[in-house]
This record gives sequence, structure tokens and C-alpha cells, in this order.
Amino acid sequence: MDLRLAQILLPLLIAPAFADMTPATSDAQTQPRTLGQKAVLHIYYYAPKTLEITYVDSYLFKDEDACKNAIGAALQIAMPYAGDGDLVSAKCVGLSPPEAITKPERKRESAESTEL
Repeated sequence: MDLRLAQILLPLLIAPAFADMTPATSDAQTQPRTLGQKAVLHIYYYAPKTLEITYVDSYLFKDEDACKNAIGAALQIAMPYAGDGDLVSAKCVGLSPPEAITKPERKRESAESTEL
């Protein structure tokens, strides 16, 4: 009887230990990669009378020129999907960070800062 009880309880005790073992996946593998993207195309759907934005769609591009070239085609594709008389506009936004952010100075001193 004790052997039978041990055979039943042993798997129940070991199972929770194996339940936490999940394959090691990093967030980088599951998240979309945006490295190397230099521009984003925003397509705005808005109400004509109130100019209230009802929906925004965004697409990444490798460079700003490709983004600007895609505006015409994007508007032609988006117009049939505009509902209830919504208007559609598009805008390209560059994602290049300023030099001060990408290459900061070694030491910044200001009048308000103190050194501890």
C-alpha cells in the first residue's frame, strides 16, 4: 500500500518542478526588430468637421526618401478604408536622433549642478 501511495505522490511532487522549465527565449526574439529603421509613415484618418483624429496607422521605412515616395500609394490604398466620410492624410517623420544624444559629451557642467 505504501509503495502504491509513493508511486502516486512522486509524480505529483515532481511535476511542479518541471512546470517552470520553459524554453529560454529573450524579448529580442519575440519583439519586432526596428534597428536600422530611419523613418516612419503615419497615416491619419480624421473627421472633416471637427478634425478629430479617429485612427492612426504607422509603417517603418529604411530611409526618409523611401517614406516620402510611398505617401501617394499609401493614400490611394487608405482612402477606400476611410469610413463615415473621414479624410485621410499622411506624414513622414525621420527617426534619426540628434548628435547630442548619440554622442554625448564626456562631462557636462551646468550652473545648477553640484558634484557630490
